[in-house]
Amino acid sequence: MRLRSCIALELLTGGTLFAGLVAGGIWGSQLAREGLAHEAQAATELPAPARVVEPVPLPPPVSPHTELEVIPETPTMFLGVEDDILLAPLRDSPIAQVKFNTGGSSISLRIDFENGARAAFKPRQTNWQSVPRREVIAFRINRLLGLGSVPPAIGRRFQMSKIVGALTPESRFYRPRLQAEMIQKGGWVTGELSWWIPVIRRGKVDGYEIDSMEGIVSWKRYLAIGAKIPERDLALVQQISDMVLFDFIISNPDRWSGGNARVSEDQRLLYFMDNTLSFGDRADGHPKSRTYFERCHTFSRSLVERLRTLEEEEIREVLERDIEPFDYYLRDSEITALLSRRDRALKYIDALIRRHGEELVLAFP
Repeated sequence: MRLRSCIALELLTGGTLFAGLVAGGIWGSQLAREGLAHEAQAATELPAPARVVEPVPLPPPVSPHTELEVIPETPTMFLGVEDDILLAPLRDSPIAQVKFNTGGSSISLRIDFENGARAAFKPRQTNWQSVPRREVIAFRINRLLGLGSVPPAIGRRFQMSKIVGALTPESRFYRPRLQAEMIQKGGWVTGELSWWIPVIRRGKVDGYEIDSMEGIVSWKRYLAIGAKIPERDLALVQQISDMVLFDFIISNPDRWSGGNARVSEDQRLLYFMDNTLSFGDRADGHPKSRTYFERCHTFSRSLVERLRTLEEEEIREVLERDIEPFDYYLRDSEITALLSRRDRALKYIDALIRRHGEELVLAFP
């Protein structure tokens, strides 16, 4: 079986539907693990930070199901909430404060908005490995395939002065780097906003982090034909199968480089985060994503069936919506390459089916 989101948010009726979800249930507990302590030096050199607006705390969570079961939901939801509801507060609200996210080679920021919303922001930048529009594409392709694992994402443009002027004290050290590496046009910076997941953890299989050498060996063994998966690891192993297939389709080589395979606090949900290095013109997929995909021998029946029915017109339709502030999402050659990777993936899976039988290969719902 493939786990679906078991988180339920209680929606208010009538006129309070949107407010209840946005103000009461969207933004919450802070991740306070990043950053360097440069306040003392920066405070004497830079203006005071923007007014701090604390995110509205999440309501008490609904207890998740304890048994592993498929929870029906539409493919336009994330953590049990419609994507549009999560994205709406990110579209127009002014910036309240900005924090530099450490731990990666490219620029990533956490933006808190005046309405209490919070998002991860990846700007256009001189680092070639980060192309922000591709995060939005990955989100839309994820939903097109019936998955709800990529955080909702949109494009947005900000004034450079607003970004650097709202830096938190511990982030002001990075101001020169932001001004040097963020690409601006007429004083404006274009990028993508991803809805901020309040709490993320490092997922584990067999007690090992899933992106460690030992963890990869473990989930590869469990995704072999006929393997018995321990119940404690079943949820994540099934989702790893979806992830490696999805990553091959979008040609993402960066998933297993460290820190890009994170899970929910209860270790039940696998988030497909950080997709800015995906897509491109390779019809056979990036060697890294292809290698991990071909380590997997068991797949989700519903995901494979969706791939069989995927049409080019569907892809173009989702990529033609809400393009601004980008000029485009994918070139024609990139769409052609994506469909070629789809065909290659199905050819590989069909060869496994001929050898081992459909029941063993399409072992998950």
